[in-house]
Amino acid sequence: MPFSSKKDSERERTIMENRFNSITLSTGNVNKKYILRDIIFATDLVEIDLFSEETNPNEVFQNVCKKLKQMAFEYEADAVINCHFEEKFIEKDEKKYVEIFAYGTVVQFTQTTIG
Repeated sequence: MPFSSKKDSERERTIMENRFNSITLSTGNVNKKYILRDIIFATDLVEIDLFSEETNPNEVFQNVCKKLKQMAFEYEADAVINCHFEEKFIEKDEKKYVEIFAYGTVVQFTQTTIG
């Protein structure tokens, strides 16, 4: 069995990254036929003042979204639909935190034929 070259492993890594990045996260349904795979849950705790002018909320939720996509990737699924995000603000030892709880439905799109 031949050894894979560095070029092959880089190509494989690029394919995997593209597949991961193509996973859709949606807070609603999608207008495609799909198979339900599972319900998934993710959590995150971020030390940040969410309402500070310097805070970008998209960055605050980025890690929990990545966790949802990672779980969908492990299912070899195409999307996580009907995602819900709940946050709780905590102040402890004069530090501000955001607890994030997220969940959604993992789906795999089905091929359709025309005609």
